[in-house]
Amino acid sequence: MVANQNIINFIFRLFIISILIFISSSANQRVIDEKASKMPQIPLMDAMGKEAYDDAIGSGKYHFVGSSKCRLCHREFFLGRKKDPHDSAMESLALSGDEKNSHCLMCHSTGHQIPSGYVDMESTPRLSNVQCEGCHGPGNVHIELAKDKNKVKRFEKGGFLAGQDNPERLKKMCTSCHTQRWNKSYHDVDFNKTYNSYKKADPNSRYP
Repeated sequence: MVANQNIINFIFRLFIISILIFISSSANQRVIDEKASKMPQIPLMDAMGKEAYDDAIGSGKYHFVGSSKCRLCHREFFLGRKKDPHDSAMESLALSGDEKNSHCLMCHSTGHQIPSGYVDMESTPRLSNVQCEGCHGPGNVHIELAKDKNKVKRFEKGGFLAGQDNPERLKKMCTSCHTQRWNKSYHDVDFNKTYNSYKKADPNSRYP
């Protein structure tokens, strides 16, 4: 009886190990395929379209400020996002040695290859991981409008290049990085359900 149980336990462990090896190899293959593909477009450019992006960024009007600035008015959301995988997006790059690979940094940092955006951990650590501006674009105009009480009506639109006033552009920011290769279920199951969960302070919470 004991011998039979040992055999069952051994087979079960082999089964679990096989699954882990399969998952690991699949993940590694995705990384290999990603690196072999062409350099991805800057997510904000992809979402806005090149002409609109060039006009906005070329104007010099927009620059990144870092999520510590967001915390001053949006504390609940700031804390909620600390529980979200986006806030630790750089960790997987550090483990794989790709923390300086622009191909990967496009979607694992905030504003990479955009003027004032993330460069590396030495010079721009405050923009590591995918922060608020990683999805909404540079936040300085938003902050300026929030401070200027004479522009309340303009502030209603947020001042972001990809704000909630432009949901289609904001959704495109999501799908620019969450592609079929990386998040097939994200597209196949219910994109809008996932998208709407990020309207909550803690998107991983079961409750509104």
